[in-house]
Amino acid sequence: MTAVFLTVAQTLFQCVLLLLLTSLMAWMLEELPRLINGEAVSGPARQVHNAGLFWRTVFRQPLAPGLALVLAVSLLSLAVLPAVTTGGALISLANPLLVGILLLVGRLMLGRSSLRDEGRRVLPAVLVLCLTEALIALAAPGADGLGGLCAMLHIEPVPGLEGALGACALALAISCPPLRDDDMLLRLEGMKDRAARDMARQVAQVLNCAWIVLLADLALPISVGLRDAGLSGWFVGLAALLARVLLVVMVLVALRLTAQERSERLTALFAGVALLLALAGRFAT
Repeated sequence: MTAVFLTVAQTLFQCVLLLLLTSLMAWMLEELPRLINGEAVSGPARQVHNAGLFWRTVFRQPLAPGLALVLAVSLLSLAVLPAVTTGGALISLANPLLVGILLLVGRLMLGRSSLRDEGRRVLPAVLVLCLTEALIALAAPGADGLGGLCAMLHIEPVPGLEGALGACALALAISCPPLRDDDMLLRLEGMKDRAARDMARQVAQVLNCAWIVLLADLALPISVGLRDAGLSGWFVGLAALLARVLLVVMVLVALRLTAQERSERLTALFAGVALLLALAGRFAT
């Protein structure tokens, strides 16, 4: 009974921690490119304030059905992903293909997106997710989702697989980067209710957070802590999570500054690199 309670408590704490980081991630994604370009930027206080207002509103009144579904998908993803350790209560659901497709569907549902333009971003991401699942099955056939993969890599490193997963994460970051404020302005064009637009932007930030955590877990699964490592392993996993998320955000900012976001050629290139690395590691053993 105590073990079950600790597992559930860890999952809830992980969700709260990631939600607290959401505003900081949103600020970095929007303001760091401007700061690097020499523009004057404000601190993250506005994002934190808006997030607080959003969650107070969520607890007091119901969201619109579409926004509620996207928020539920995002929170579920934050709960099932390993993030800190493999000791989460829902770790058995942490399948990268399943979680990734759920987040992409939530992305399509958020606002009035152009199916043609959004399809050009989502379809390559779905193909990369399928490739990721195939590479995990090829190089680590006994792994059970991301949780099992993290545990397996701690016990017996798989040559080539970690590099392949990093290449897949980079291909996903290029093909389908997090939603920007400009993207949300286009999606919410025509919506007259300012409060509804603000709520949609906050839901988009939670969705972006879940997508970034998925990319971080794919890029460096070896840094996720183990269930049996105890309290020290949990703190190591927490520090590794912060480092992984910061690394992914910096890569996303670099892609935006170099105008390489949504590049079909780069997506195909890194997907090919991932396949070559996985095959080379497989034949090396």
